[in-house]
Amino acid sequence: MSYIRYVENFRIPMTGISRMLKFITELRDNNNREWFAAVKPEYEKIRNECYDEIDKLIALISPFDENLIGVEAKDCVYRIYRDIRFSADKSPFKTHFGIVLGKGGRKCWDAAYYLHIEPGECALYGGVWFPEQPVLTRLRHDIYDNIEEFMAILEKPDFKAKFKGLTGDSLKSMPKGFPKDCPYGDIIKMKEFLVMEHFPDKYFSNKKWQESIASDIKLMKPFIDFLNYTFEELRN
Repeated sequence: MSYIRYVENFRIPMTGISRMLKFITELRDNNNREWFAAVKPEYEKIRNECYDEIDKLIALISPFDENLIGVEAKDCVYRIYRDIRFSADKSPFKTHFGIVLGKGGRKCWDAAYYLHIEPGECALYGGVWFPEQPVLTRLRHDIYDNIEEFMAILEKPDFKAKFKGLTGDSLKSMPKGFPKDCPYGDIIKMKEFLVMEHFPDKYFSNKKWQESIASDIKLMKPFIDFLNYTFEELRN
């Protein structure tokens, strides 16, 4: 008997996300098509529960972020199937559940929020992931030209209490076009602009987890708005 069915039999209350975490824990040890085929109906049931919870989260976010208006959970969640065509790892399934909360859901190319669900690695991210070089260059210049505004966002006490500075990959030296003695060189050297917050798995056992995540996203929004100004400039 799987752990998930054991839990259901004893009627331990669980959210869709906490069920997904348990499912992924089993999937890690059974990452093959035969096992997944046998439990696929169970996975789809859990995924649909997650969709309902994510739709509730979107409903809490959209009043203060219009980019989420009209977006549905099914637009935001990545497929569980891995693209293994060019990968040495031939495991057919992802061992995390990824949710992009932004304009167009998972197809969003602007700055967005990302909820990562993985046993022991749950986190909320916000920002821009590895933008293409012309976009990255423009982002760097916009940050450099408006560094006081950018730093005011990062240093705001309630923001700083949740998100401990920028995270992500960085260059070892200053990119071309920027002074080497720039006082905020560590920021300009970033190859992606992200903030994040970790959560223990048990965080998602609370049936009102969406309310606290929405509150954190609201804190994150000025950071996202700053980055998205660059995308709006490029589109116009």
